[in-house]
Amino acid sequence: MQDNFSERIRKSARSHSSRIVLALDIVENKIERLQPRAISIINDLSPYLSSVKINFHLLLPLGFKEIAKINDIAHANGLQTIADMKLNDIASTNETAVNMLWRMGFDAVIANPFVGYDGALDAVFKSAHTAKNGVILLVYMSHPAASEGYGLSIASPKRSLFEEFISRAVTWKADGVVVGATAPDRIAAVRKRIPKETLIFSPGVGVQGGDAKKSVQAGSDFLIVGRSILESSDPVEAAKRICRESSNRSFA
Repeated sequence: MQDNFSERIRKSARSHSSRIVLALDIVENKIERLQPRAISIINDLSPYLSSVKINFHLLLPLGFKEIAKINDIAHANGLQTIADMKLNDIASTNETAVNMLWRMGFDAVIANPFVGYDGALDAVFKSAHTAKNGVILLVYMSHPAASEGYGLSIASPKRSLFEEFISRAVTWKADGVVVGATAPDRIAAVRKRIPKETLIFSPGVGVQGGDAKKSVQAGSDFLIVGRSILESSDPVEAAKRICRESSNRSFA
């Protein structure tokens, strides 16, 4: 029987001794250079990664076959791939999107819990779990203005959107949640409330000010890292350093 996404990414983390999810946020003036560069980066860095996250930096300029090839290369290197779409639409649109993403070879998708479940994200969860793939929900992002959205209060029941999104992740049985490395107190709060098998993915290490060691100590399972590696003068050494900094807790 095929392992589900959570089991697959844990295996990758253990085999590579890495919690790093590399954000392939490549900026390139010539579109024809994007796919070869992405493949080269994966081949060079794969020994120090657990997975790769692809967002609109590649999903918009590249075609189906080009993205599928990148996913194939990642899988050949023992990595999982995550589509960072932040899905936030009605069920029919979401279902069309995720079914195409699975055909491209993605193992998981990031979605926005704000849109709700019935007639919206229910289609995402059903499609993903039928395919043994994962759904990762945004709970608290890493950018400076995150509190302007996730910190907003709702009236019934009275609490913040952040707290509501934690509850939705638990109720909907999300495979993972995104909680910024820039807010270790939020990571710790989420870790206390979600099942141990639900994974925490934390972006914002390095350039945005997040600390790898503190994030893992607070409860992060995986660190989403892009610019701190890709823009380094020595990306391999940068990845190795983050691996060392985040090895202060054993892999589940």
